[in-house]
Amino acid sequence: MKTSIRLISLFLVILMSLSLIGCANTSTPEAPKDTDKETPKEQLVAKIGHVGAPDHIFEVGAKKFSELVFERTDGAIKIDTYPSSQLGGDRDMFEGLKMGTIEFTIHGPLDSFLPITSVIALPYMFNDSEHVYTFLDSPEAEEIYSGLEDMGITCLAHMENGWRLITSNKEINTLADMKGLKIRTPESPVWMDTFQALGANPMPLAFSELYGALQQGVADGQENPTAHIVTQRFYEVQDYLTLSRHMYLDAPVLVSNKFWDKLTPEQQTIVKEAAYEAAVYQREVSQQRESEQIEFLKKEGMKVTEPNVEEFRQVTEPVRQKWAATYGQELYDKIVSMGD
Repeated sequence: MKTSIRLISLFLVILMSLSLIGCANTSTPEAPKDTDKETPKEQLVAKIGHVGAPDHIFEVGAKKFSELVFERTDGAIKIDTYPSSQLGGDRDMFEGLKMGTIEFTIHGPLDSFLPITSVIALPYMFNDSEHVYTFLDSPEAEEIYSGLEDMGITCLAHMENGWRLITSNKEINTLADMKGLKIRTPESPVWMDTFQALGANPMPLAFSELYGALQQGVADGQENPTAHIVTQRFYEVQDYLTLSRHMYLDAPVLVSNKFWDKLTPEQQTIVKEAAYEAAVYQREVSQQRESEQIEFLKKEGMKVTEPNVEEFRQVTEPVRQKWAATYGQELYDKIVSMGD
């Protein structure tokens, strides 16, 4: 009997304990939900490509642009940089912009795609860098590049490619020294006309093939800003640098409209402003580097000459007038007047 009573008592104790546990569990409140916290937005990842080496001035501009966009969109837009033609040459990247497989580029000459841009590269068109920048930041420059819209591309800003100088395997002091030299040029009628006027034999050739052509003597020389001459190590296969400053070339920052249309109006404003600020910064760095790079080339053994460019300017006057007539004398005169 006593054993039965003990078992019943034990059963009641266990039953009461389970009841208390159940009550404790049901009385515990749920953790509050954070209804105010926004769901993180999906990050847009984009590519910006160019033909410059990793230490080229194009990459300086690309990285600055990427940093500004990432910071001002709170990481919503991330732009990865691809130097050294990793995304292809200029022509390949331009097609990539049209198709939307590449989001941004810092581009070289565009006259093969938009001929009116040839007016910017006319020989001895600009007096100095101040003249150039006044034009590049003007409505006239915006109008010239607006033709890209029909191809699905927008020009955001203008970085600097720079003043073009001549390297060669022969010393150039006068116009007569240019006669018969095989000078590599971009695939552009303006370049062809310019170097024919200077007495040279222009050789259109892809940039990626240039070092080999100089090394093998297929070309006697080439013309590019100091940034390319240094980063592409042309001084290894060329003995002379001529400070001809025969052309200035900008480096437009382009965006594919297929990517551009994905952005909100606020993001578009941020990206466009960042492109302009990065361009101004890149130009300043470019100017600082040019004089440093000329000194570097001297130390590497190149002989630097400064010819009287006035005779170069005079002999190329027919080239300027030919293209002015082609693309509009009024536009040409307006650009020239910006340097007054």
